Amino acid sequence: MSEPLVMPVPPVKECSLQAVAVLGFSADGSALTVLNASDEYLHFWGGERDQWLGASPKLVGCDIENRKLMRKLCRALVKGEMSDGYSLYGLDKSSWPLSAHQAPMLIEWRVTAMTMPGYAQRVLVLVQRDISKRVEKEAELERLATTDMLTGLYNRARFDRLLRTELRRRHRYVRPFSLIMLDIDFFKKINDSHGHDVGDQVLAKLGQLLIQNLRKVDYCARWGGEEFMILAPETSLEQAVQLAEKIRCCVSQTRFPEAGQVTVSLGVVEARLNETQKSVMKRVDDALYTAKEQGRDRVSY
Repeated sequence: MSEPLVMPVPPVKECSLQAVAVLGFSADGSALTVLNASDEYLHFWGGERDQWLGASPKLVGCDIENRKLMRKLCRALVKGEMSDGYSLYGLDKSSWPLSAHQAPMLIEWRVTAMTMPGYAQRVLVLVQRDISKRVEKEAELERLATTDMLTGLYNRARFDRLLRTELRRRHRYVRPFSLIMLDIDFFKKINDSHGHDVGDQVLAKLGQLLIQNLRKVDYCARWGGEEFMILAPETSLEQAVQLAEKIRCCVSQTRFPEAGQVTVSLGVVEARLNETQKSVMKRVDDALYTAKEQGRDRVSY
C-alpha cells in the first residue's frame, strides 16, 4: 500500500466540532483498525496519533456499545455489504469528558465505505461531530416556545398537546387522569388596587407554589390571565379533589408580597372514556364556574 495521504480536516465550526478517521479492515473482515485520524479525533478520545494508528477505532464512548458496533460492521464486511456509499450512523449519548476541564459531549457519528486516493483498497471513513451545543440551543428554543415566561410553567399551546396525548392514552389503555382548573379570586381588584406589577408578582408566586406542591408526574400550565390548568395522570376524581384542596389551602395560607392574602377557586373533573378534548375542557370550566358561584375559595367537582 502506498503512503496514505494526509486527510483534509473540515473547518471547525463553533457548535459543530467534526472529527474524521480513516479505517481499514482485514481481508476476512474480522478486525477494523485506524489508518489515519484528524486532530479533532484525538481531541474527542485522547491519546497521540501514533497510539491510534493500527489500533481499534472508537465510535462511541461506551466500550460495550463500541464492541457491538464493531461486530456489526465486521458482519457487514464479511457479507459483502460494504459497497461504496454504505453507511452506518447513530448518536452517542454515552460520551463523557476525558478530564474535569472538558464539557460532556453528545456525538453524532457516521461510518461510510468509500474508495479514497492514496489507499489501495476500499476504506471506511468515520465522521463524528460534537453536537452538544446545538442540542442545548434547540432545547432552549423548545423551552422558550413552550414556557410561560412570567410563571415558568407550561404555556397553553404546550398544555394542549399534553392533554391530547393523555386523552389518547386514556382511550387506548383505559388509564384514568383528571384535570384541575384554578382561577385567582378577585384578581382584577389586585391589579386595580396595587398595580399590574404586583399582579404579576402574585402570578409568579402562585406559579412557584404550584411547582412546589404538585407531584413530579403532574403537568401545570398558565392557561391565560389568572387561570391555571393542572393535568394529573393516573389520578381518579377523588384523588384529584384531594390535590386541589391541598393547593387551595396552601394558597390561602400564603402571604403574597404587597397583595396580602390571596385565594383561588378550583374546578376538578376526571376524564371519561372516549371523551373529546372539547368536552373535558367544558366540564372542568363549568366546575370552576360553580366554585365561583358558590362563594369562591373552594373546590367544585
